[in-house]
Amino acid sequence: MKAIPIVFATDENYVPYCGVAVSSLIMNASSEKQYEVAILYDKLSFQSIYRLEQLSTEHVYVRCVCVHEQVKEMKVQEYSHLTIASAYRLVIPEIFKDYDKAIYLDSDIVVEADVAKLYGIDIGDNFLGAVHGYFKEPNSDFLYKHITETLKIDESHFFNAGILVMNLKAFRENQVTEKCLSLLAERNDLCFMDQCALNIVCEGKVEFLPKRWNYEWLFLLPLTDPSFCGEISESEFCKDPAIVHYDGMHKPWDYPEWILADRFWFYARQTIFYEEILCTAQLQCAGELIKLFGAANKCRDIAVYGAGNAGRRYVSKILSLKLCRIVVWVDQNYAEKQEYQLPVENVELLYQSQFNRVLIAIEDRSVSNEVKEMLLKRGIDEEKIIQIG
Repeated sequence: MKAIPIVFATDENYVPYCGVAVSSLIMNASSEKQYEVAILYDKLSFQSIYRLEQLSTEHVYVRCVCVHEQVKEMKVQEYSHLTIASAYRLVIPEIFKDYDKAIYLDSDIVVEADVAKLYGIDIGDNFLGAVHGYFKEPNSDFLYKHITETLKIDESHFFNAGILVMNLKAFRENQVTEKCLSLLAERNDLCFMDQCALNIVCEGKVEFLPKRWNYEWLFLLPLTDPSFCGEISESEFCKDPAIVHYDGMHKPWDYPEWILADRFWFYARQTIFYEEILCTAQLQCAGELIKLFGAANKCRDIAVYGAGNAGRRYVSKILSLKLCRIVVWVDQNYAEKQEYQLPVENVELLYQSQFNRVLIAIEDRSVSNEVKEMLLKRGIDEEKIIQIG
């Protein structure tokens, strides 16, 4: 029985999360089939390679594959949280010359179904099988404009490249990899790197798959805000996701309270990476707060302005690490935000409180600056004001 080929890519920083993704795949794989999991890397420590390959079972063989020679000349403009490791998927047809078909999976996922079912989907002579990508309303969404104005493709053809069924034979015959690498070398406006290149080169040659095979976390982020009163449409909501994809800058290891983050932690707890993930999260949290507040200590009194996603995140971090004491937490819409870790008060209470620092926990810099100007006008010393970001 020929094994089903599945490919991941990682760098040293992402090894624990890749390990969780692979473990979730193994836990849901059929014992009646064979799977070959290849993890592409450029530079990994011996320890990381050993730990990843130790995930192998009787019917799932895990191996790490160095692609240094294939990617050392690769020219890719990295963007935001994305790294060049994302583009390793482009060399899969070259690495796996004996295969005509393979599955590619991002490492910020958990697999909730047998990927053999995904592999079994017939994509015909198309280059890829993929799921339509998420974007917001056309009139305000950066991604929509990027798709239509920069990539110049029909928005209905746009796909998320985090989960792919790849027709390796068609890739080789049509030089898809070479065309994508050429685009990445020539252009610096492809914000999502190889995903952008693949969307341009493969337009019209994609078999679109059911949403459950790439259920993007971005669909559900509005639900993380208790003040959100809208509805997720039936076309966006998925009752039985086969692969949960934690795409975007926000990850479940940083936001364990958000919807579907529990699925990541369910699998993480059953791996050798669990304690490392917890430790890294705590260290990052402590570093972020110390950077904001200086030599923070238990005696320092902090006021927090803002009870949106950012405000709740920072309050949670402060409470968990106990580096400082929150004396008051305020928000303009305080009446709507009462089911949190601490009471959210009227902004006027801020001006009646004693504190060493006031943290404006608002990610939108323009709004944050407006709040800062208001605080200055009300007599709060500028040295006491801290802004995130």
